[in-house]
Amino acid sequence: MKVMKKYVMLALATVFMIGMSVKAQDPKQNPPQDRNWQKAEMRHSPKQMLSAEKRADKMAQILGLSADEKVKVQALFEKQDLKRKEAFEKGQKMRDEMKLKFEAERKANDEELTKIIGPEKFKQLQDFKAQHEQKRMLKRQGNQPTPPTAPENK
Repeated sequence: MKVMKKYVMLALATVFMIGMSVKAQDPKQNPPQDRNWQKAEMRHSPKQMLSAEKRADKMAQILGLSADEKVKVQALFEKQDLKRKEAFEKGQKMRDEMKLKFEAERKANDEELTKIIGPEKFKQLQDFKAQHEQKRMLKRQGNQPTPPTAPENK
């Protein structure tokens, strides 16, 4: 009887230890603490680009370019950098124009909606949207707030 009791205790201890090690490895139980920070940092970190001169120097070093070839390669890289900069500025200008256009359309839609449902209910809608946005931002940060309540009818 004593021998059987020892085996039962040994088996229970083994099961307990295996269960604890499995639970410790569960990623849902132990999420990395700064995973969101790392993602955000990577997404917003500026990419450092070497100057045209340094890129030409590197290429000359690797390929053994002559001085004349190096100068031509550097000129090409400078031309590419200028085109890239112009394209970026053009894209930025288009984004700004679209943003202004969408804001004007949203304002017009809000005015029309206010005429339909009235200023009181429109204010309730705005409050609900603000609560929802706050919830979304907190959820994005990893917190779990209480869900916003639906606007009350008066």
